[in-house]
Amino acid sequence: RDFEIILITEKGDLSKLRDEGLKNAIGEYTVFIDDDVWCPTTWLQNIIKTFKLSGVVGVTGPTKITKEFRYNRDLFKYRFFKCLYDLLFLWGKTSLPGMLSKCGAPSTYSNDDKCTYSGKVDFLECCNMSVKTKEAIDAGGFDHSYVRTSEWCEVDLSLKLRKFGTLWFSSFAGLYHRPSKHGVYISRLE
Repeated sequence: RDFEIILITEKGDLSKLRDEGLKNAIGEYTVFIDDDVWCPTTWLQNIIKTFKLSGVVGVTGPTKITKEFRYNRDLFKYRFFKCLYDLLFLWGKTSLPGMLSKCGAPSTYSNDDKCTYSGKVDFLECCNMSVKTKEAIDAGGFDHSYVRTSEWCEVDLSLKLRKFGTLWFSSFAGLYHRPSKHGVYISRLE
């Protein structure tokens, strides 16, 4: 009952659009989701509960991609590349969500139906990203040098936010990600 919704419908660089939403938010927390997610009824309530943990400045949770949408992601569509990605970049961190490898590759475990982890993480999942508004603004917000689909602008903000407190992954703050092969997917190739 006590929330506002800011819907950004303009087209443009995602980092600038997300930053516009952040700067226009009046609440203590700002939550970012994408247009291709489905949120369970308790999702927002669980995010707020998680923010009550001491020192938490960012909350994320599972971004489960169900079987019918899994092959809309190249990394899952081409199983060989997924195995190679995990082997080359993640070095055993494949069963932990929100973790970055030493070379900066993000874990993809938050997309798995079996993800039940709760605890500290390195970054917030971009389609299920919640931040303390003031801290995110004080950290500099989203970096506008990330253009078009703005891949990595969320990870960049996450890394800056860690100076202000803890980033937390809550298995209870999960949503369902339904990636399509339209819109941003096509822009990624550019």
